[in-house]
Amino acid sequence: MKNILLVFFLLFSFDCYAIKPVREYVTTPDSLGMSYEQLRIKTMDGYSINTWVIKPTAGKDKKITLVLTYADSGNMSYWLYHIKALTDNGFTVVAYDYRGFGKSSDFEINPLNLYYNEFATDLVAVLGWTKKNIKGNKTGVLAFSMGTIVATLALQDEKVDFLIGEGYVYEPNTYASKIKLLKDRDIVLPKGADRYSAKLKKIKCNMLLVAGEKDKFTTIEDSIKIAQQRNNRATLTHSGNHTEGFITMTQDSFGDLYINELTKFTQKQKAINGNKI
Repeated sequence: MKNILLVFFLLFSFDCYAIKPVREYVTTPDSLGMSYEQLRIKTMDGYSINTWVIKPTAGKDKKITLVLTYADSGNMSYWLYHIKALTDNGFTVVAYDYRGFGKSSDFEINPLNLYYNEFATDLVAVLGWTKKNIKGNKTGVLAFSMGTIVATLALQDEKVDFLIGEGYVYEPNTYASKIKLLKDRDIVLPKGADRYSAKLKKIKCNMLLVAGEKDKFTTIEDSIKIAQQRNNRATLTHSGNHTEGFITMTQDSFGDLYINELTKFTQKQKAINGNKI
């Protein structure tokens, strides 16, 4: 219990809405009883991306792979309790660190950048490896906050079966304006940010958009707008703040109500052969 509280303290005590990579891992999957494979995936521009592949609990395999694409701070070890909850319930999880995060290759980062286009290159590489090496599963992205931007850009080049995004960024310029208003922070947008909205509309795979009632940055209204762009997009709301879905949708075990909704959504994808990007 002390360990999980420590991880949550670290994860949610970050002053978010600025890129803050952490190199050291707070723990590893085996410390939570999960067996895992660690590998390094090369990107098309020569970076090495540290990756963990965590298989589901024996006898519970849903044949669904989630590529975890996290927010703008910490590293993938900060999400291990989310990963454990998912694998305990039958999901395969592929977690990775962006360049400059965790044990991935060095990359110079300005913390005031909203995101880097290069992070999408990292995700493209991980998705390519995942689809090639984990056979027989439906493959989707589970993205949080900044990770939803990364996923939107990556899915212009790589196909998946579905996309789940919590704290989904609707429009980078508007998001940066909210950060300025609420945090008094001047955010830097990378090249091509003005084309983000058009790319978001182009995503054809089924989407589940998760939003918190108390989230002032990526609001429920934003998720509804994204969902209305195509008829294969759905929304899920929770009572918490930005990316607090697992915490607020907990009844008997961490994130159990959240995972029930993910299960309903992803099981529908197993019967779908088309409808991809």
